[in-house]
Amino acid sequence: MKNCKIVIIGGGPAGMMAAIAAGIDLKESKKIVLIEKNDSLGKKLLLTGGGRCNITNLNPIKDILNKFTPREKHFLKHAFYTLNNKSLLKIFEKKGLEFKQEENGKCFPITDDANSILKVLKEYLSDLNVDIILNSPIKSIKKNDNEYFTLNIDNKTIQSEKVILATGGISYPHTGSTGDAYEMAKYFRHSITHLTPGAIPLKIEDNRLKQLSGITLEDVVVSYKSKKTYTRGNVLITHFGLSGPAILDISNYISKDNQNYTSINYISKDNQNDNQYNVDEREILLNDSFINIDLIPDITEEELNQRIIADSQNNGKTMIKNYLKIYLKNRFIELFLNTIQVSGNKTLSNMAKKDKNKIINNLKHLKIKIKSLPTQTAMITCGGIKIDEINPKTMESKLDAGRGLYFAGELLEPYGPTGGYNLQIAFSTGYLAGKSAIKSFNVD
Repeated sequence: MKNCKIVIIGGGPAGMMAAIAAGIDLKESKKIVLIEKNDSLGKKLLLTGGGRCNITNLNPIKDILNKFTPREKHFLKHAFYTLNNKSLLKIFEKKGLEFKQEENGKCFPITDDANSILKVLKEYLSDLNVDIILNSPIKSIKKNDNEYFTLNIDNKTIQSEKVILATGGISYPHTGSTGDAYEMAKYFRHSITHLTPGAIPLKIEDNRLKQLSGITLEDVVVSYKSKKTYTRGNVLITHFGLSGPAILDISNYISKDNQNYTSINYISKDNQNDNQYNVDEREILLNDSFINIDLIPDITEEELNQRIIADSQNNGKTMIKNYLKIYLKNRFIELFLNTIQVSGNKTLSNMAKKDKNKIINNLKHLKIKIKSLPTQTAMITCGGIKIDEINPKTMESKLDAGRGLYFAGELLEPYGPTGGYNLQIAFSTGYLAGKSAIKSFNVD
C-alpha cells in the first residue's frame, strides 16, 4: 500500500494546478500523487481554443464574475481573487512563456499552441516532485474509520489523508472526461445537478447557407426565443451549420431548453437509466427551433430606416446589392437577398417600401432554423457537483462524509461563456483546493 498526503484525481488543468499549488507549500518529495486515467496529462487542455488555448480572460475580475449567476458569483469569488487572471499568467511567465490579448479580453500564449501551456505545467510538476500515475482509472474510493481515504487502482492501493477530485465533466469523452467523479462524489453523499451538454456548434437546415462555409459574421447578436436570451460575438458559417463564440454560448440555452432530450445521465451503479447514452454518439434533432441574428446590433431599426431613406435620396442610383456592402460581407449579400426575396439589381431610388422593410427586418432579425444539436461535439458540461455542499473559501466538502475531500474544475456546477472563463474556473478552483488541502494539515 502506498501512503501519501494528497491524492489529486484528474490530470487536466484543475488537477495539475491543484498539485502545483499543494507542492509549492508542502515541499515533501512524492507526498503528492496525481492520478490520470489517460496515458498522458492535459488531453482536453490541448483542444481548447482550437488548439491555441484561450487560457483566461483579461477583463477585470469583477467583470468576469458578472458573467455568472449571483449564486455562482458568490461561490467563485474567493477562488478568482485567490488566483486571478494576472496571477495565473505570472505562473507561466516565470517559466518564460509570454501571452497576448485578443478581442473581448481573450488571452492566448504568444505561441498560439496549447502545448506551450501543458509544457510549463509539466515542468512545475517535475520540479515539485509530484508523483504522476498514468493509465490508472480509479476502481473505488472509500474513507476508513481512521479518516484516511483508500483508493484502488487495478492491483494498487493508495492511502491518502486528503483527496482532490478534478476529473472534469462528461463532455469530450474521448479525452477521458466521462463523469467518473460524479459516482465518487455520490458515495460521499454529494448531489449532482441536472447535467446538459454545452458549447455545441449548431447544425442547420439551409444548405445554401452551408455553402458559404468559412465566412465569419463579426460582432453580431444571436437570440433564442426571447430577446433576454442572447449572446454577442462572432458567428462562423461551417460546412454543417454554425459555430463561433456567439453560437457556442447560445447553444447552452438551447440545450437546457431541450433538456428532456439533451440531459446527460452519468452512469450510476445503483441507478441504471434507460435514457443514458454515450455523449459521443448522440445527436438531438430539434423541431421548430430557430435563432435570430442581429447583423448590425449597434444600429437600431429606426436609425437604419433613416439611413436608408437618406442614402436613397443622396445615392439613388446605387444598386441594392452594392449598397449592402456597408453592412454585409460580399459573399453573404446574394444569399441574404435571395432569402428575403429582394432583387439586388434594383437601385435605391427604385426600391419599394416593402423591400426596404424586408431588408431592415432581416438585417436586425435574420431567422435561421436549427436542425439539431450534435452533442458529440459539446465542449463543456453545464452543471455538476452542487456548490451549496462545498465551502467556497476552501473547495472542501461541507458534508461530514466528505471531510478532507476537495473539488475543482469542470466537475463543479458553475460554467461560463466562451472566452477563457472556464479555464479560469479550472485553474482558480484547482489552485484554491491545493492550497487549502495543505493548509488544513495545520488545523486538523
